[in-house]
Amino acid sequence: MTLICLGDSLTYGYGIPRPRVWPSLLAGATGMRVYNWGINGDTTGGMLARFQAHGATRDSHAAILMGGFNDLALGAELGVVKANMFALVQQCFNARIKPLLGIPIPVRHPITFPLLASMDVERACAAYEDLRLWLHSLAEDFSLPKVDFYRCFETVSASAMQSGNRESFDALYTDGLHASEAGHALMAQDAARVIREI
Repeated sequence: MTLICLGDSLTYGYGIPRPRVWPSLLAGATGMRVYNWGINGDTTGGMLARFQAHGATRDSHAAILMGGFNDLALGAELGVVKANMFALVQQCFNARIKPLLGIPIPVRHPITFPLLASMDVERACAAYEDLRLWLHSLAEDFSLPKVDFYRCFETVSASAMQSGNRESFDALYTDGLHASEAGHALMAQDAARVIREI
């Protein structure tokens, strides 16, 4: 089975060695052929264009679709992001590829990622939360599987708060926006669980 992981830096694995990013770990855990089609800084519009143009989609069985923060940080309206994500789902159907929605990890404040310094981060984060809720609705409306990375990070956060060990949650991030190696290991574990279920 061949799986496409299409997204931005959360999929590419910004700052993480290639063997330690979640798509690579997912391939090792499942024995699947996994293509990491994440690009740092990409938007959902870029994802849509790449998906339409890439010939490898002909040989793929499923795709995990995840993105949106970059659009919102650059000032795009939430409706544009929703339209692009919906179009990606439709493109998967057209190509006879099973779409899975990736629910992005929560943003952890303070964000220290330097490229966001000149952007309206508060607006982007608020819209990102609205996008997360909409993705759940989209999955429900079309009976789409979802890989809820947000939920698995929040589970660790809740456990850390109860135990008073906040460091265990902080260790999942490099800069409040991107996952660390530990975060990628957690993401791969959750993705593998969902893949096995379907």
